[in-house]
Amino acid sequence: MKRNIFTPAILLLMAAIFISCEKFLDEPPEKKNNLEIKTVEALDMLLNNYNVFFDRSREVVLATDNFGLFKGYYLARPSRFDTQLQYILWFPELCALQTYYWEMQFLKIAYANTILASIDDVEGSEAVKTRLSADAHFLRAYEYFQLVSLFCLPYSQENKSALGLPLKRTLVYDEDITRKSLEETMKFIEDELTIALKTTEPRDINKLWRISLPGVQAFAARYYLYLHDYDKASQYANLALTAHSTMVDYQPYFTPTMRTYSSGGGTYFAPNASTDYKFGEFYFARILYNHTQNAVPSDGLMNLYDKVNDFRYYAFFVENYSYNRASVPGWSAYQQFGSIGILSGPTTAEMYLIRAECKARKGDIAGAVQDLNIVRSRRYKTGTYVDLKASDLSTNKIATQYVIDERRREFPFTLRWYDIKRINSDPANLVDKVTITRDFFQFDGIITDVNTPKTYTLAPNDKRFAWPIPSIDIQLSNGQLVQNPYD
Repeated sequence: MKRNIFTPAILLLMAAIFISCEKFLDEPPEKKNNLEIKTVEALDMLLNNYNVFFDRSREVVLATDNFGLFKGYYLARPSRFDTQLQYILWFPELCALQTYYWEMQFLKIAYANTILASIDDVEGSEAVKTRLSADAHFLRAYEYFQLVSLFCLPYSQENKSALGLPLKRTLVYDEDITRKSLEETMKFIEDELTIALKTTEPRDINKLWRISLPGVQAFAARYYLYLHDYDKASQYANLALTAHSTMVDYQPYFTPTMRTYSSGGGTYFAPNASTDYKFGEFYFARILYNHTQNAVPSDGLMNLYDKVNDFRYYAFFVENYSYNRASVPGWSAYQQFGSIGILSGPTTAEMYLIRAECKARKGDIAGAVQDLNIVRSRRYKTGTYVDLKASDLSTNKIATQYVIDERRREFPFTLRWYDIKRINSDPANLVDKVTITRDFFQFDGIITDVNTPKTYTLAPNDKRFAWPIPSIDIQLSNGQLVQNPYD
């Protein structure tokens, strides 16, 4: 689903910036034909334009060990994959030609900066101004963390001085955009998060894409888990769950959306759910807009499920979806909210699993199992789930790995990239580090030689875990922005 984002709210935004949707630091803003922002209602319109707040990363869908690159599928329909191989096989020089995700993230940050730059000068109540300011700080924290998770190396003691991000705090065109260190970038995110945590806004089912205290707490749990601060991750997961702990029973929720489709000479069974911004587990409503519409699950991912009883496997792993790709049948796809929507924002399931992992790492296996059962019992077909027991997970390593595997089952195409990076940079080294391999054909960036097999590897310390910044932005920055090194 694509909609025109140039609503009146965006026209207001353009009055103050404009960070180009084509090149985020290309040209200075112009003031002619601009509309002046005068009221808090005008600023509120910016953050109510929720269609802008889709997550749109192809990289996190295609790059992990959860995506399956099958030779037979490629040979049956090579054109379906040729525009994706740079992501699947981790080719930095080709990925640097893509600008969309980088642009969209900085557009969202520009929304936040517009609010913070204007809030003292507009008309309106102080209570609304306070809420909007907190909303803007939260938005900056969330979007910068999304950028860090993709464009920077994993956070660790060894990587603190590595390249972070340019920190756009204002709407000033000539603001310094040199890349700060990873440590400085993470500190900026934490500072923004600290401000946002002062909000008293409750969770509003009708505005889940806006700030709430439980939403900020849930994001804080995700943030501190990435930093390997398990005490704080557990603390904020607890706070979020204290405020909102509802779990959705997947079978009655998703069954009404299941449909049988005829396409390409065959049939397949798939969910046809519109994006649900009121999904009961959301703290902060974010949906990954899956451009590929064909998230191909790997054998390794599919083998993690109870294929008979786990409703997630039954509903979201669409057998023979390759019919719909004008290809021979036989390959599956992952779909959740229709062909393009996958949960990516913080949910109650994520909080239970964060808390379970923190407990497992500290040796509280019984507590970890209790949280695991809360999630898993809502994911199995009615009457089929048998509770895990603490005796099933005999050590903290086994228990922690089980939680991480459950995260793969729960968030296979949204949080796996984030998980691999934090696992591979974890100083505790409690669970095995992750190496991703692809058995495919020789690919030189342009041509695929189907007569020459080749294995591709992304090892734990590979610099390609930091995706390249768009080359056009580097060229236009007059030497301020530098590319991630890959030598």
